[in-house]
Amino acid sequence: MKHSVIKELLELAGGPAFALRAGVVRFADAKAAALGLNPGTALSELMPGAPLPQPGGEAVEAQVVLSGRCWSLRALAASGMILCFLRPPRTMAPAPNESTLVHTAGSIRLSLQDLVLALDGLADTVCEDPAAAQQTALALRSVYRLRRTAGDLELLASLCAGTFRLSRQACRPVAAAAELCAELAELLRFAGCALRWELPQREIPCCLDWPLTAALLRELIANAAADAADGKIHLSLTQVGKNRLCFAVRNTPAGGLPEAPFHRHSAEQSDLRGGAGLGLSLVSAGAECHGGGLLLSGGEDGSVTALLTLNTAEQADETIRSLVQLPLDPEASLTALSPVLPAECYRPEDLL
Repeated sequence: MKHSVIKELLELAGGPAFALRAGVVRFADAKAAALGLNPGTALSELMPGAPLPQPGGEAVEAQVVLSGRCWSLRALAASGMILCFLRPPRTMAPAPNESTLVHTAGSIRLSLQDLVLALDGLADTVCEDPAAAQQTALALRSVYRLRRTAGDLELLASLCAGTFRLSRQACRPVAAAAELCAELAELLRFAGCALRWELPQREIPCCLDWPLTAALLRELIANAAADAADGKIHLSLTQVGKNRLCFAVRNTPAGGLPEAPFHRHSAEQSDLRGGAGLGLSLVSAGAECHGGGLLLSGGEDGSVTALLTLNTAEQADETIRSLVQLPLDPEASLTALSPVLPAECYRPEDLL
């Protein structure tokens, strides 16, 4: 290979690039020369142990250190010379973590503020036009769906990172569950679903993080309503032992128990029409935070039961944290059920 051709190849590489013969630099571009790779310099002096290809062999790629910096060296043999090209090592972005999810959720909420203000300004005018009111309701339902996604991201991030701290306070779970079920059942009627519940006749006094528990139950019921072939959902509560509650949510999905129901959000390919796939992972993490677990089981009749178990405490925690970690939201059920409720539940004259 002519020397002029070698020089052109080195210059086209974008540098640093150099050519070796018998382990000694013969040609080097300006960037390689600036690193000390001048003609006449032995490569072993600057990069001891750097692998080089054999004549007629395959190209070699390795990580080397030069001038106190890491480089990726690619070398190939050609016509009695070894052509070498240096590149800075590829830096991989850090994997998504709790901060990533929280920042993403915050970005969603900031974007929604402008949208809600815009819809609020239109509410008075569009309500006079039924068609415009319907379109505004569709937009407002999307706002609630995005709020749900942001909230799920924030809660899942803190649960998986272990930064969520339970606030077990004195609770009457039977009365609280009855109130929650009545609220959800009223809304689910608009989606053509019937929620029935079976609760103990006597109260079960205990210390429980009810805001977190309610959030987990909303997720389970919304998940069941999204795939209830007969439109029926059943919830029951039982006490297991002295310090354990068991909530069971049953429905009959069209396709039976999925093969891989958990962690759908992390699958390489997923059908986004069913949502982000965070729900069951969030409930499972929330149950583990409460010392319990989540189990899915299929029945012979095609039904699927989600069994949520939670450990209770005999004494209340001294610090109330959940009010900060899970802000009180009077429209929490509208938000949780937004994937299944029709647009009529989000009329601007009622919500803005």
